[in-house]
Amino acid sequence: YKILIIEDNEGDYLIISESLKDIFQSYTLTRLATYAELQNISNPQEYDVLLLDVTLPDKKRGELVKLVLDQFPLTPILALTGHTEIEFAKESLALGIADYLIKENTSPDLLYKSIVYSLERFKNIAALAKSEQLYIDLFNFNPQPTWVYDIETLKFLDVNSLAIESYGYSKKEFLNMNLTDIRPIEEQKRLQVSVKLLKYNGEGLKNRIFTHIKKNNERIRVKIESKIIDYRGKKAVLVVASDITEHLNYLEIIEKQNEELRHTAWLQSHVVRSPVANILGIANQLNDDSLSRQEEKLFLEALLKNTEELDGSIRKVVERSEKIINEDITFNMLGVN
Repeated sequence: YKILIIEDNEGDYLIISESLKDIFQSYTLTRLATYAELQNISNPQEYDVLLLDVTLPDKKRGELVKLVLDQFPLTPILALTGHTEIEFAKESLALGIADYLIKENTSPDLLYKSIVYSLERFKNIAALAKSEQLYIDLFNFNPQPTWVYDIETLKFLDVNSLAIESYGYSKKEFLNMNLTDIRPIEEQKRLQVSVKLLKYNGEGLKNRIFTHIKKNNERIRVKIESKIIDYRGKKAVLVVASDITEHLNYLEIIEKQNEELRHTAWLQSHVVRSPVANILGIANQLNDDSLSRQEEKLFLEALLKNTEELDGSIRKVVERSEKIINEDITFNMLGVN
């Protein structure tokens, strides 16, 4: 360990240094006697632990503790106090001091426990902070709108930048809202059922499609993935919302086109085939040499009528086909897929 001690009393320093010899086989000890000397430390993070006399010639008590905490935010600081400063020592824990030691009662074992426990506690705090930062990064950089809400009140607890950008609300506005504020009235019951399912399930729900309302009143269709989590001591739900409005619109267009194609196929198989059959029948009759002029005229008139009917049916088929093709080209140009 690399230990820094700030102690102006020679006797107290000797007692601490002797105790350190008893408890650690390998360590380095650096001593300073004033707060002014502490200002010359260029790299505070090189020390594993700091032992601080809370009453120095140039600084003392609360002011000293706050200044040292600011300078050594990532280093466990142990306050060295006398009997008359016990109350302040306790108060200093609230300021951020890792532990306090009463000089007259500090044995090697007590010093060892205080140092080792403080180091282990700071290590766990650092690991937790790293884990929380990872969560924050994953949350904020998720490429889909993401939020966390309280499972009991449905109140938004946090939202990422994509949610803010997509829905048009500021973060402050979001945090003063709940889930019902982005749902249409007709889906409020579905929302209640979904939350009940989440509570019953105890884990999360996937691939559920809902309608959401943006700040500008635009309605979008979203696919929801949700997961129950513990958020700062609260039971909450983490939600990822994927906007699938364009995708669903495209599917509706495809279904409409399929319906048009089915109707076109029906035209071909029924409307078109009927005049064709009539034309073939008339043509066969016209081959009869025994027909009178009057009969030939009637058959020719019927042939013309059925030919015009066939031409009209073919035009309808062509128009419907061109409409389907043009719609497909338009949506492809818009990038809908």
